[in-house]
Parts: sequence; structure tokens; C-alpha cells
Amino acid sequence: MFQALKKYTEIPGPIGYEGRVQRAFIEDLKPLAEEIRVTKVGNVLAHFPGKGPRVLILGHADEICYFVLSITEEGFLHITRYASSTDNVTYPYCLVGQNALVIGDEEDVKGVFVAPSGHILRFKEREMPLEEWKVLVDVGASSREEVLERGIHVGSPIVWNPITQRLGKKAFGKAMDDRLSHVVMIELAKKFQDLQLPCDLYLASTIQEEIGLKGAEELAGVGYDVTIALDIGIAGDYPSLEKERMPIKLGEGPVIVYKDSLIHYNLEVIKGLRSTAQRNDIPYQHGVFTSYGSDGATMVRGGSKTSLVAIPCRYSHTPFEMIHEDDLENTVRLLFHYITEEFIGRM
Repeated sequence: MFQALKKYTEIPGPIGYEGRVQRAFIEDLKPLAEEIRVTKVGNVLAHFPGKGPRVLILGHADEICYFVLSITEEGFLHITRYASSTDNVTYPYCLVGQNALVIGDEEDVKGVFVAPSGHILRFKEREMPLEEWKVLVDVGASSREEVLERGIHVGSPIVWNPITQRLGKKAFGKAMDDRLSHVVMIELAKKFQDLQLPCDLYLASTIQEEIGLKGAEELAGVGYDVTIALDIGIAGDYPSLEKERMPIKLGEGPVIVYKDSLIHYNLEVIKGLRSTAQRNDIPYQHGVFTSYGSDGATMVRGGSKTSLVAIPCRYSHTPFEMIHEDDLENTVRLLFHYITEEFIGRM
């Protein structure tokens, strides 16, 4: 599954500019789904007909990004904060030295996140915290006019631009949040081929999750009986953290989440997922997340019984999010058995 993960995480899909991700998702699902459509706001919805409850599995296409706030006379870009986050810990420290990609009107423009280096800072300045205003993007331009000529202007989105790499059975890169959901959904779609499903199944890729679950609002009123949101899980298996702070580990299975900052997930669905995992010898973990929300919260507002299945991820909201491939595979196994077993006899 690594090649699919690499493909989807490396696609630029900042908030409001998810089109490339959605087109790739449509192309991969075309031979597998009965029907695929793009909704008015830009969500992608694929249908796998079956007799039984209406079930939705969804993940979001958008990724953490910045936007051009202003352009200096010398051709540097001042940037906004995360377009999604109030995180004061990793921003701006995870930026300096990272590759950047600016989505211009005509082309993507490569650059780098920069700040003054130690050789030109005074001794007192070296000891001071890094100021966010001093982190800029250098696209190699020599003037504001040169930047504008390349189709970059105030409001142009900027994403991290690393390659996704493998370390044994672990992989790291940008946009694991939430492109790993697309990899899982495509694998599920392959497994559903030639099966008569005991539910009427939909797979969805939503937009603008990172700024308040906006895309999912369109789907909430459709009337799904059960929704399973797919997203990253917050792994705390890092030496400098107390083990009790977040007992989620890479490689020990998907996380069945009880609650996050926005809602408590549906206990009936949670118990169904747990019994499915136990019956099929699939490893899983229990989770409670703070400072976290998913599209599932919006779907609850629409009357759907909603759960969150999360794939453990270290270093969330950074350019080096890390996951374990076994967790991807076990998430596919869990959802496949849940869909094909849990709804038998329900009409």
C-alpha cells in the first residue's frame, strides 16, 4: 500500500484547492464503483449499492496549508498561520528549512521556508524564541514584480513539499492527515468487487475539513444511517512524553475512538467495530482525543450514528507525519469485515 500512500500524500491539496486529490480519487474508483459524482461544493461521493442500511465511510482531501499574506519588495512571501490550527507549539518551529510549494495561478512554484541564520543574528537574538513574522518563503525571486509574474499573489496557498519516504514498515511525509483515508477506501472498494453487500454503501472524500468540517456539512442532511469517519489517530509513543498521556502506539492496530473535543461517538457502532475486530482477530486500540475533531461531528448533527476509526500517526500537523503500514492494512480488514458482517439481516 506504500505506493498508493506516496501518490496521495504527495499530491498538493491545500484547503479550498482539493481538486487534484479529488480527480485522482475519482480516477482510481471509476472501475470499482457503481456511480461516482462530485457534489456542488466539491465532495466526491462513490456508491456501492446493496440492500440494507445506508452507510457512509468518509475521509477528507484537504491538507494543512498556509496562504500568502503579503509580498516584500525583495520577493519574499510573508505567510499566514496554519489555515486550520491555533497550535502555538509546532508553529513556526517545524517550518524553517522545509521545502515549500506555492500554488500559483498558472503553475506550482517551489520554494523554501526560511529565517535568519545564526551567522547574522546577534548573540541575544539567538537565544530568543523564533518569531513567526520572521519565517518567510523564498521562491528565488528578486522582486515583488517577479513573484507576481509567476502567478503568486496575496491569498495563494502554500503547502509543505517533501517526498514521502519509507523506514521499514513505517512511512513519513506530509498529508497523512488525511490522505491515508483515500488509500484505505480504495483498498476497500477493491475488496467489495463481486460481493452482494448487506448495506447501501457510500465512500466520500470531503473538502475543507481542516477549517471546521465544512465539506461534510453538505453530506450531513442526506440521511445516512451509519457513518464511519476515517482520520489520523494521535500516537503518543515518543520517549519524551509520559506513557500515560496518549497511550496510542504505531503498529498496534486502528484506534476505535470514544470521544474527541466535539462529540462522543455512537456506542452501538463502537461496540460493533470492537466485536468485529475480536471476532476476526484484528488488533485495535481504544482512544480518547483532546484538541481534535473529525467530520464525524458534522454527520452526527445530521442524525447519523457516527464513529471514528483512526490510524495511529506520530508528529501530527507537521511535514513528517509518520504511520505504520500494518495499521493501514488492519484498518482495511476491520472495515471490510464490519461492512460485510455487521449489517446482515438488517433491512
